[in-house]
Amino acid sequence: MSKCLELSVVMPVRNEERYIGTVLQQLLNQSLDSEKYEILVVDGQSTDKTRKIVQAMQVENSNVQLLNNPDCLSSSARNVGSKHARGQFVLFVDGHCNIVHNDMLEIALEAFLKGERCVSRPQPLVAQQENSFSSAIVLARHSLIGHGARSMIYNNTAQHCSPLTAGCGYELGLYWELGGVDESFDAAEDLEFNYRVQEAGVDAYHSEKFSIEYIPRNSMSALFRQLYRYGYGRGRMTRKHPVTFSFLTSLLGVMGLFSILLPLIGLFSPAARLVLGWCFLPYLMITAIASLKVSGGQRPWSWLKVWSVFPAIHFGAGIGYIMGLVRGPAWSNSIVQKS
Repeated sequence: MSKCLELSVVMPVRNEERYIGTVLQQLLNQSLDSEKYEILVVDGQSTDKTRKIVQAMQVENSNVQLLNNPDCLSSSARNVGSKHARGQFVLFVDGHCNIVHNDMLEIALEAFLKGERCVSRPQPLVAQQENSFSSAIVLARHSLIGHGARSMIYNNTAQHCSPLTAGCGYELGLYWELGGVDESFDAAEDLEFNYRVQEAGVDAYHSEKFSIEYIPRNSMSALFRQLYRYGYGRGRMTRKHPVTFSFLTSLLGVMGLFSILLPLIGLFSPAARLVLGWCFLPYLMITAIASLKVSGGQRPWSWLKVWSVFPAIHFGAGIGYIMGLVRGPAWSNSIVQKS
């Protein structure tokens, strides 16, 4: 198999028993000849049935390999997988997604063999039918103010673009030429790596054929934590690359911190509470209008639920960004944290 193996799919996972079997089967069902690709599942000390599921699938599929990631972080998993990769190209796929097209690997490999050094993909959210809150998250995140204006994660147009927001696959030589992923990152490690790809002058080939879908969080607290961690990673990225500083994200972080402190401030200074209240009014109006627009005239509770999602998105990412800048609490997902 190694003589014609060309593509390595790396899957950083930890405690993914609910989805890992389905995602692996979607990869195994791809139209690309199984001798041309391998699937490297890099496990960060899962405590559920993730490893058993992968091991069971290894028995009948020789191109599936289970690797250990003792540091548990997604960043270190990417490097572990890439170090073991036998293909000329590496494509990263999460253990909790849905692969839209069964010819994704075939078309990605074709792009690489034609000379592309990086590929980029749409990564839309798809709501769970039984969870109305996840539907509200999908509507909010798909709106213009729900994600970065230059983000490619909801763009389906085939084109060459910056790899920054949605780069997901690389020529292995390029990956190591840039030093691999920075393992000090616990979140947004892909964003920081893609920034270095961009600075190296490499464009990404973006195509809807590489799409993968994600299921949104099912509670406000889970959404806030997700965005906080992402924001923290972006703050850490700014410490490493000061030119990436975001004034808007910082402003949202300050607003988020003031919203938490507002009741306390009001106890000591009613005037300050009034001033801060008026400062928040434009934000509330903008998000209300956006909520009405994306809800498409649904019942009042629907757009109100979307409206409530925006502060979790904006203030979660903003507060996380500020904490990342000042080395505050990281809210790590891992049992292992790096300084």
